[in-house]
Amino acid sequence: MTNPPPFPQRCKNMATKRKIAGLSALVVGALVFMAWLAGLLHFGKIAPGVVPLAGAPPPGRVLVVTETEIPRELEVLGSVISKTLAQVSSQVPGRVVKIWVEAGSPVKAGDPLITLSAAEYQARVDQAQAQLKQAAADYERYRFLLKEGAASPQEFGAVEARYKTAQAMVSEAATMKGYTVVKAPGAGVVAERKVAVGDLAQPGQALVSLYNPDLLQIEGEVNDSYREQVKLGEAAQLSVPAVGFTAASEIAEIFPISAPGSRTFKVRTGMIKYPALVPGMFARLTLPLGHTMGILIPKEAVSTVGQLTMVRVVVKEAPELRQVKLGRQVGDKVEVLAGLQPGDKILLPVD
Repeated sequence: MTNPPPFPQRCKNMATKRKIAGLSALVVGALVFMAWLAGLLHFGKIAPGVVPLAGAPPPGRVLVVTETEIPRELEVLGSVISKTLAQVSSQVPGRVVKIWVEAGSPVKAGDPLITLSAAEYQARVDQAQAQLKQAAADYERYRFLLKEGAASPQEFGAVEARYKTAQAMVSEAATMKGYTVVKAPGAGVVAERKVAVGDLAQPGQALVSLYNPDLLQIEGEVNDSYREQVKLGEAAQLSVPAVGFTAASEIAEIFPISAPGSRTFKVRTGMIKYPALVPGMFARLTLPLGHTMGILIPKEAVSTVGQLTMVRVVVKEAPELRQVKLGRQVGDKVEVLAGLQPGDKILLPVD
């Protein structure tokens, strides 16, 4: 009979066996985990993005997914502009003595805007009228003398020329005096008043700016890469969030040149009329860019599960939830970018 090994040796052998068993279990576990990651082991795992549902689909609410034409659009930022924004200036120098309007004031053609001091121009009118009075008296006298043969035609011609010159000087002086009242060139609304009483106005200096609220446009800037896709006459959607304005208008102008810094070109809509709009307001402009093929489904077919967008799909006569990636909304439908293929059957909710 063989004697058992000493107790210390037996303990050492047991520890070695446990160590080997632990390493074996670790290796087996690692192999199983790798096989699971590789998809060789399932353990009842459900495919990503798909959740089976119990029960059969309700009759009459199945929609077959098809590919259809989807309009492509580009939204650009823009602003409200006035095609008739006019900078009204004075034609003569003078000090501002009266302002008839303020910003926002509606005006008609010929309404006074600014009055300049007119004393100097009135003095010129008075002087010209005095000269005209003397010239008129000389003209009448020489016309009588010419009839009587007491004056030659040459003498009468010279007096007549002085008389006509005096008439022109009176007309010019009156016109210059009239320029001291700066008037509206047309109907519109005062956008800005740029002077105050006491300011010295110079010829060509803008005193008041006017715009016509019936002749407004929306202008946007479009990246050069879309130049070939933006067409004159196509309908664009307009939005001015500040006043809740939305409308549709044709693309009326496309600028042929591009801004060198931003590499963009300008587009303008047709004329729009809305009482609350004023030049300078922020606007959005949605431009049509043709069509592309894609999948559209009714919005009611989409449900939200947590942060995921899902649709109910019929697979082998059984419903399941499938995750989808959505694009933009087109009317009462929504574009599906991923998760559905033409021919798939989806369930719509029961009314």
